Amino acid sequence: MLQLLHVTFSCADPARVAQFWSALLDYEGAPAGDSWIATDPRGEGTRLLFNRMEKSQTIELPIHLDINVPDREAELRRVLELGGRLVETKSHTIGDLSETWTVMRDPEGNGFCIQSPPNALPHRYIGNVTFSCAQPRELGRFWTFALDWPEEEIDESFIRQLLDAGMDERERSAFYVARPSNGGRPRFLFQRRERSRPESYPIHLDFATDDREAEIERLTQAGASVVETKQGTNLTFTIMRDPEGNPFCVG
Repeated sequence: MLQLLHVTFSCADPARVAQFWSALLDYEGAPAGDSWIATDPRGEGTRLLFNRMEKSQTIELPIHLDINVPDREAELRRVLELGGRLVETKSHTIGDLSETWTVMRDPEGNGFCIQSPPNALPHRYIGNVTFSCAQPRELGRFWTFALDWPEEEIDESFIRQLLDAGMDERERSAFYVARPSNGGRPRFLFQRRERSRPESYPIHLDFATDDREAEIERLTQAGASVVETKQGTNLTFTIMRDPEGNPFCVG
């Protein structure tokens, strides 16, 4: 099975972007050859890798990170001081239920959201890797199969509350959530949303596996496609695309 190794950013200046994200998440950043890597000193969060690579400028991001913080408004001020850029703050209200989040960009334009969910921890962390997709359930089920993660069940009473408050029945299929089987983070969130289809993605995911060739065969049978296999400094890895065309690497 796949194991998430890195969330990888394509950068013009890896050091600058790594320093921003390290400060944002209270991670420790360090050079790794021509790249930079940022690691959670608590040993909880996913590592971030920053490579000097081409990327296409996008408006609607195919993949972005949702950052959970204790205080969204205080965090907004801090992120601006770090060099982030405000895009907009959004709110969604159905009946008595409401949600507010702020869309931001890092110094090279990579999008992310900051939010304060009711159960947020006292420190900053990556809550979701979020995919904008045409078919959230279908894409989500591919990734639960790929990762051997369970689907996160949504409380039916919560759905009923939303429906009673006026949510369209079709919204049931507008999102899908998968979480590591050990209950860890981040979740993978799949949302029906318009997105760009860039030639070179600003963000992609890197996975480790014990048997790369067997994993490639398993994933292609599930609907993924192979782009190419490359030889890195220390390992061989294969670039693949999921059923909606999002690239990822298996090493």
